[in-house]
Amino acid sequence: MKNNSTKISVFEKFSFAVGEIYGSGGVAILSLLYLWFLVNIIKIPAGAAGTIIMLARFWDAFTDPIMGSLSDNTRTKWGRRIPYIFVSGLLIVVAVFVLFMPIQGFSNLAGKIAYVVFAHLFYSTISTIFNVPYLSLTSEISENVKERNSMNFARLAMGMLSTAVCYLIISALKDMLIVDEVTGVAKLTETQFAFAVSGIFAVMFAVPILLTALFCKERTPLPNEKLRFSFKNILDTFKLKCFRRLLLMYVFSFVCNEIIANIIMMYVFNVTGGSNIKILGFSLSAIANMSMLLGAALIMPVSFTMLQKKVAKPVIFMCGIPMFIIGAIGLAAFPATTNMPALVILPLAIAGLGFGMAQMIPWLVFPDVVDVAELKSNDRNPGAYNSTMTFFKKFASGVAVLIVGWVLQGFGYDEQLGTNVLQPYSAVLGMKLILGISIPVCLIVSFVGAYMIKITTKKSERIRYFVEKQRDNQLSNLSEEEKAEL
Repeated sequence: MKNNSTKISVFEKFSFAVGEIYGSGGVAILSLLYLWFLVNIIKIPAGAAGTIIMLARFWDAFTDPIMGSLSDNTRTKWGRRIPYIFVSGLLIVVAVFVLFMPIQGFSNLAGKIAYVVFAHLFYSTISTIFNVPYLSLTSEISENVKERNSMNFARLAMGMLSTAVCYLIISALKDMLIVDEVTGVAKLTETQFAFAVSGIFAVMFAVPILLTALFCKERTPLPNEKLRFSFKNILDTFKLKCFRRLLLMYVFSFVCNEIIANIIMMYVFNVTGGSNIKILGFSLSAIANMSMLLGAALIMPVSFTMLQKKVAKPVIFMCGIPMFIIGAIGLAAFPATTNMPALVILPLAIAGLGFGMAQMIPWLVFPDVVDVAELKSNDRNPGAYNSTMTFFKKFASGVAVLIVGWVLQGFGYDEQLGTNVLQPYSAVLGMKLILGISIPVCLIVSFVGAYMIKITTKKSERIRYFVEKQRDNQLSNLSEEEKAEL
């Protein structure tokens, strides 16, 4: 194999990986906190809150392809992705504060909804300015397959760590809203909670983004021609069979994560009867939220070992799906009346084992698919493929949150009860149906998508070999055996 990439320094690898602190952390705070925040703090009905989030996801999905085309066609001395990443690092501070502004005192529900729509659209735009260039950078940070795989694995590990930290912070702050049984008051008011969330996450996200922008480089050659944005570019990505299958694998597994994250805080609190059990100083609800990520963290060394032993990435993904399904069904079947509420941790931990094997793989497969696309078309525009992936991910997750919101409202979820009162059992039943039916169905679809992807580690290395030959206009000089292989 031809290898025209120099070894990347540890510091640059670190600077690249920390960008995922916002990449995954931003998703975590929206999925885990925002629906709950709108319903229980801002006091917007669950159906309306789900609709607002859906509209923002649709906006996000619409702007992603535009951002992909824009960054693909940008030419600066810093690269075509880095300038956008830098700008997003400055603007994310404003966007987070706007998103979690404590407007619960507004007496006009229409005014609340109008503000939240604006805030979410603004935040989503800044998120797009970062995410599309950054995710495109995952295939451009190195042309060496092994180096690229290790860097992306480090990025995804950093993302999982970021998600865990976000869970802990959110859970700890949420615990401070609970009224103390002795004093009769909570440690934080709802307004203080909102500003604490804004301040902590604005700093936590902005600093790593700026590190990525300042210390990372783009290494793949630029395409010879710029491409005008058109939806035809998006449709052209569907010509690639392995990309269509990657979409199934990625989108449907992501939707499952989105569903669990959006209702887990409400579900655990209500299914355990608002239990005041404390473990290591954290409430049962907080520990339950963390147990899924702890399961994922435990399985990651296994996934990495399988990757190092050149087990095909889709196979690793498929190994996690059965555990994910078992955990989701176990969580849905957890009895609302039990004298051992702490056992709710068990199905979440099992789901986490599956989540850990499945979550990282689609974005490890993505650079391989981009290589296939370049070999097929003699053009390299990962922004188009990345933006198509994120378009469908956000479109599907928007629909999922919309359904969750309206199911909760349809089953009697009462937003006026606040954060310290149990919901009626009908609302809990609605959550059980969401967990026990929608998640297994989506995971089966993603399993089928992964099963149909035939990219192995050896095949990926050979694809890189032919890509290099193609760039050097050497395909005509291949041996007959190589031509047959190509």
